[in-house]
Amino acid sequence: MADTIRPHVKKRVLEIGAGIGNLTRALARGRQRYIASDIDGEHLARLETRLRHHPNVETRACNLSKSADFEALADEVDTVICLNVLEHIEDDLGGLRNIYGALSPGGRAIVLVPCGQEIYGQLDVILGHHRRYSAAQLRSCFEQTGFEIERILEFNRVSRPGWYITGKLLRRSRISRFQLHIFDRLVWLWRHIDRFLPWKPTSLIVIATKPQAQVSVPALAPRTQEQSTVSTK
Repeated sequence: MADTIRPHVKKRVLEIGAGIGNLTRALARGRQRYIASDIDGEHLARLETRLRHHPNVETRACNLSKSADFEALADEVDTVICLNVLEHIEDDLGGLRNIYGALSPGGRAIVLVPCGQEIYGQLDVILGHHRRYSAAQLRSCFEQTGFEIERILEFNRVSRPGWYITGKLLRRSRISRFQLHIFDRLVWLWRHIDRFLPWKPTSLIVIATKPQAQVSVPALAPRTQEQSTVSTK
């Protein structure tokens, strides 16, 4: 993941949902300022411990769904990294507005989300996913909140059949340790063949920019039931 998004990361970074800091450690080197954030107290404690030798890194609590958490970050960073977080909040448009507000003009959002509502299943329910996205839905969400799309990357085709069979067809709530072990052992292979697989990806990565000339983005009405892509199954 770090290798995929590194070319798009600038100097002043806010990472939303940093977890225990694996991606942070891979990307923080050489940055002017790196803010690693999460909503879990245990994760924040581990982040502080693991990153204490990185003077350019700071940690803070930041909830993507709470605009108050972003007030002190207005125009503060030139990159926001948000991987596997947006699908966890009900008001995804509000979350994107918060990201937009944290970025300085010309800043870049790097957002990864799960792809394909047609494979939404028990695994998504257990993980707390409100939805999975199509490229068209993502483009619409970002454009509604004032962003300009640079590109949408397809990511991780290799896991899609397993996700569909396990979560959708078999309705299982977890992936077996054996499956995870095999997947991890063959990461080197997946990197070489993933882009050649003939089916859709499991995830999408959006690279989007806040315009240099800031525009006023109107408040967005809450989604109606018909507009929501949340699975009710």
